Amino acid sequence: MTENLNIPSDDNLKNFNKIIGTLENSLKIDPKDHNLYISLGDEYLKLKRFDLAFKSYLSAYKLQPRNADISVCIGVFHREVGNYNDAASALLNAIKLNKNCIKAYVDLSDVYFNLGRHKEGLEYLYKVDGVIQFEVDKGFSILKGNV
Repeated sequence: MTENLNIPSDDNLKNFNKIIGTLENSLKIDPKDHNLYISLGDEYLKLKRFDLAFKSYLSAYKLQPRNADISVCIGVFHREVGNYNDAASALLNAIKLNKNCIKAYVDLSDVYFNLGRHKEGLEYLYKVDGVIQFEVDKGFSILKGNV
């Protein structure tokens, strides 16, 4: 997922165009691959092509509306364009779909801080610790053969 949204230099723009071209060609071969749409949206978001980024994420969502990662992408998109309430809704949906989606908790915390809702932002940051501990415990259970 995109976090650093600096506009690329002219030298790197060619690389972005090459990546986008490859993703678009791949979608012609497999138009039902939601991961390709996510990757395409991420590349457009890096370029601040917000209309195309949202269109790509929406295409992924239409293919898999119950995928928490797609809801996170939509939430991050809304955060980047300043639609914090829409971002919060999408990220809450991601958590509803997957209560162990750490990225959704972290990004939601950031959104709440941007909205001035600091207490809620901290609450979601604290929840990350619980999710991480659950995942660690689950990992140890698997290693011990208890699953």
